[in-house]
Amino acid sequence: MDLMLDIAYKYPFSNEAKEVVKRHESSRIDPKYLELGRLRVNEAITKGAIEFSEASDDELKLDYVISYVYARMIASAISIAAVEKYVSAEAKRSAQALSSEKTENIIHIANELGITVEENGELFAMPFTIYLLNMPKSDEYRLIHQKLSNGIVYLERYKLIRILETAFTKAIHVGMPIPKENLPKEVIEVSKTIKVPVEEIKIKTKKGVDERYAWIEKLLAHPLPDFRHRVVNLILAPYFANVRGLSEEEATKIITQYIEKCKELNPNTRVGESYIAYQVRYAKRKGLKPLSLNKAKELLGGIINFDELS
Repeated sequence: MDLMLDIAYKYPFSNEAKEVVKRHESSRIDPKYLELGRLRVNEAITKGAIEFSEASDDELKLDYVISYVYARMIASAISIAAVEKYVSAEAKRSAQALSSEKTENIIHIANELGITVEENGELFAMPFTIYLLNMPKSDEYRLIHQKLSNGIVYLERYKLIRILETAFTKAIHVGMPIPKENLPKEVIEVSKTIKVPVEEIKIKTKKGVDERYAWIEKLLAHPLPDFRHRVVNLILAPYFANVRGLSEEEATKIITQYIEKCKELNPNTRVGESYIAYQVRYAKRKGLKPLSLNKAKELLGGIINFDELS
C-alpha cells in the first residue's frame, strides 16, 4: 500500500490513485477534503501552479489523493477557464515530482499513459510514432532537432519529463468539466468563493477607426450571459474583419477570448472557436459591416446594457 500511495499522491490521475480513491469511496461530502480541494484550486488559479512537496506521512499523502477528486469538481463548478488553469497547474505539479523520481517509476508512469519508453544509458528511447503523438508544441521538440536512429528517438531526461507533462495534462483533463447537474450542492457553494482573474483582452490600436463603432470596443469589457451568437454574427465578426481589418486568425482569437469571459457568467453556449472562425470568414467574404449603435439598441436592447457603453 505504501508504494501505491506514494505513486498516487504524486500522480493523482494514475491507476494507483484510482485504486486508492476506490478504497476510500464515500457517498457523503467530507468537509475536510472539500476545504483541501478548495485550497488546491485556489492555488492553481491565483499562482498558476500547485507546489509539489515531498510527504513522508501516509495520512498527508491520502489527503492529497482524495482532495484531488474534490478539486476536479470545484474547478468544474467555477468555469471553463478555471478548469484550464487547474489542469495546467496540476500537470506541472506532477512533472515537478517526476524530476526527482526513480527511473523505473518514470517508465512505469509513462507506460500507464500509453507512452512506450525504455532506459538507454543516460537517455530514454521512444518510438518516433509515439513521440510525434506526444511532443510539445515547441521548436526545441521538433523531430529534426532530436537524436533519431532506426525509428527510435533518444531523449534527455528533461525532455521526457516535458513530454510527460503534456500527457499528464491530457490525462487530468479527461472527464472535465464535470456537468454542474452532477455536482453536489456543497461543491457548488464552495466554488463561489473562488474568483478567477479575467485577463484583459489586448487589441492593437489602429488610427482612423470610425468613431461610430467605439462602443463595440467597450463591449469587450462587458461579458454577456446569453445571446452571444447574435453578438458574434451581427457585431463582433463584421467589426474586427471589416472595420478593424484584422486577419481572420486575429479576429477569431479576440472574439474567442471574449466568449471565454462570457462563459464565466454562463458556460452554456454553442459558440465555439470553429463557429467564430466561420462567422469571421463569412463576414470578410461578404464585406459585412457591424450593426450601428441605434440598430443594436433596437435589436439587442434587452441583452446589452448600452448605458455602460456610452
